[in-house]
Amino acid sequence: MQNASPETAPTYTRNDLPENLVRALDAAVDKNAKAPVILHVTDITGYTDWVLIVSGRSDRHVAAVSDSINAELRKHGCKAQGTDGFGDHSWDLLDYDDFMVHVFYHPVRMHYDLESMWSDAARVELELPPEVTDTSDLDALDTPHDLPAYRGDLVFGGFEDEFDDSDDDDLEGAELPDDLDDDLDDDLDDDLDDALGAGAEGERSTLSQDPVDLPDEDDDLPPDAGDELD
Repeated sequence: MQNASPETAPTYTRNDLPENLVRALDAAVDKNAKAPVILHVTDITGYTDWVLIVSGRSDRHVAAVSDSINAELRKHGCKAQGTDGFGDHSWDLLDYDDFMVHVFYHPVRMHYDLESMWSDAARVELELPPEVTDTSDLDALDTPHDLPAYRGDLVFGGFEDEFDDSDDDDLEGAELPDDLDDDLDDDLDDDLDDALGAGAEGERSTLSQDPVDLPDEDDDLPPDAGDELD
């Protein structure tokens, strides 16, 4: 897909957003989430129209932002269709069907860099104050050693069951993110180690059995065979 030229690229503002997406944005900002970005992805995805991405300063902050969004939307009868990442809160994903929300621990957001991956998507002009968009107090945070699993398909944040089999053909030959590739290698190594360990255990148990009494060399010879050999 070719990038739209600046002259033809659509522009969007808060007034173009669904009411519940605006509520999600405001709930995140009220909880001091930083650097909100909303992408319009209708033309380049098959599973949602809008994506909201925000940053938090810690796992507890990410959890508080996600909980605030969830609670605010529930008050208006909007319940998430699905969630992911709520075990460690380094990358929380909330699916509201026509829009999705990614609440990141900021270094994890920088690591996966979804915004660059979706550079073709139009950004909504949110006109937020500098204290909301400034991430200078988050940029020095350490990237966690154990990064969260990638949330969704190989190119963005949709849930696996939201894609039909045809998408597998589109993704054939796509390179896995480095960390996901490493995780798969580690899983394969672990499975191999388990299999070898089980095999070795089985071999040891076989060797520990009482030996079978084998016949003497002459037991299998027919009568008088020894005389003929002489």
